[in-house]
Amino acid sequence: MKNTFWQPGLLLIIFSWVTLVASCGDRGSVFAGQRLQIVLVPEQNIYQQRQRYGVIAGYLSKHLGMDVRITMMPTYGKVCDAFLEGKADAGFFGSFSYVLTRAKAGVEPLARPVWLDGSSTYSGYIFVRKDSGIRSVKDMKNKRLALVDKATTAGYIFQRTYFKNQGIERMEEYFREIYFAGSHDAAAWAVYTGEADVGGAKNHIFNGLGKEYPDFYDKMLILARSADVPSNGMVVRADLDPQLKARLKELLLGLNDSPEGRLVLKEFGAMSFIENRDEDYSSLYKMVEELGLDLATYQY
Repeated sequence: MKNTFWQPGLLLIIFSWVTLVASCGDRGSVFAGQRLQIVLVPEQNIYQQRQRYGVIAGYLSKHLGMDVRITMMPTYGKVCDAFLEGKADAGFFGSFSYVLTRAKAGVEPLARPVWLDGSSTYSGYIFVRKDSGIRSVKDMKNKRLALVDKATTAGYIFQRTYFKNQGIERMEEYFREIYFAGSHDAAAWAVYTGEADVGGAKNHIFNGLGKEYPDFYDKMLILARSADVPSNGMVVRADLDPQLKARLKELLLGLNDSPEGRLVLKEFGAMSFIENRDEDYSSLYKMVEELGLDLATYQY
């Protein structure tokens, strides 16, 4: 398997660049002297994520004239905790993390990326190895299931909804073991390497592994796919300064309007950003309703 980790020297350059950009921002800005704390979920390789979102942070720092910092949360649920504890002003995270945090801490969606393939959504997969002999839910009984985290759509909520619709009310009793891998790529690799028999993860991560490692595609089989939900977008706390909130949205939506912004998009791996609204999560809210979840008391 190809080594995807960033070298320490390169990381130092990246973080130094982000700090330098922040220091060169417009100190005459009304936001000068303030700090914006952005949190991220551990979706995949954390070094790659820090690099990608570091480019966004640097751009925002420069144009806001304020200190923009990124913190990677150890789990998906910790994103919600960060807002509840007043340790986060904004974040980039997935659909269920959003609806959960909105219910518990009151957050608002601002914008989400349109990826290079033209999509601004993602879905969840259920997959197995082709040589496993598993082709139906019946074949999965007493097998090992690898999921991501209880605060994810593509790596838990979708699979739980799917199995309920197949007559399985309690996955814990149907499968021999349920393993939470913590990230989408880790859940996919667990099935590929044989550590688990069945897996669930985000389509973009699964497909990305297939493009990078052709043998992965050759050996894996997708059995089910969820409805689309909005891609990981920027969410802010509801009581954030309205002027700052508006400026953040303006900067993200306007990235494609300048050479500098287009360079940021290229480094980030997206075409543009579009407005994100709570009603865009209707398919997820339907899953939550089907499962009878009370988001206000949901344990993650």
